[in-house]
Amino acid sequence: MIARKPADDCERLHVAALSGPLMAIYPLYGWAVVGGYWSHLWIDMLNIRGIDLFWPSPLRVVTPGNRNWRLEVGSKGEMILLSGLLVAAAALYPLSHIGFRDGLQALLKNFDIAREQYQRVAGTHWYALELTATDHLTLQPVTGRFPVVGVWQNGLIVERDGTLRAVGPSPAHHNLYPLKARLIQGEPLRVVAERVELRGHTLRWLVSRIDQSRPYYLLGEVEMPDGRGPALTGRLDTVDTYNPASYRGGILRLHYARAQELEPWLDRVAVRGEVVVQFWLKPGEAAVTLGAGEEREVEKIPVQLQKFL
Repeated sequence: MIARKPADDCERLHVAALSGPLMAIYPLYGWAVVGGYWSHLWIDMLNIRGIDLFWPSPLRVVTPGNRNWRLEVGSKGEMILLSGLLVAAAALYPLSHIGFRDGLQALLKNFDIAREQYQRVAGTHWYALELTATDHLTLQPVTGRFPVVGVWQNGLIVERDGTLRAVGPSPAHHNLYPLKARLIQGEPLRVVAERVELRGHTLRWLVSRIDQSRPYYLLGEVEMPDGRGPALTGRLDTVDTYNPASYRGGILRLHYARAQELEPWLDRVAVRGEVVVQFWLKPGEAAVTLGAGEEREVEKIPVQLQKFL
């Protein structure tokens, strides 16, 4: 039996001492240490003698099993293997910054990977979608780089020519069918959100409190019956194709809406509802707050009751 070198035992102890705490604090780094050490063992297995992986057992582990295919220390074959590994490491170095899956997305331009990537990092940076798509309604080709705003029904919401459009595979839920898509990271993003109770107020009052020169989005649901029937309650899951502001049964649902999408409902008084105002800020921009606001005089008595007065 070949005696085990004390230095080899110390090496394993050092790896265990290093990877153990890392596993508890930063699991990814811990696995990186374990993977690096395992690659060292695997390369040793390629040698003629192999390694005594299960020491103190005399059993030596080698790969491959055919002795003629294994490498001799210092041989030309070992140098070829070393050169190949160095070239592979240099070629794969960019993946250390973006990750394997994101690197695959950049190569394949797959929309599903781009959507999953955005969902992981949403709210951290400004993002744009480099898109090749087909309009579900007109079947016209669409290409370009569009700012990403949010997500919708397993798709993404992008801004195209000042209008928000949903990108995804479903004609019932999305406006654009993606053929190729690549997510592009921009400047760091800071989102400042404020909740506003709209009961007894109009959307015009809310919009007048917002600095329209700054990027913002409105999210929430507001009940403002039109007198044609009872208002619906709960989420409007029956809403299909994306629209920043969609109204049904006395419920106005806002999903990344802005002032230009609210014109038909600006002067309706809300019975109840809460809206979240999101301000999207770039590095160095001062925080945004809501102003005092103003609203027009609105007749708050329903038309159906006015004839009894």
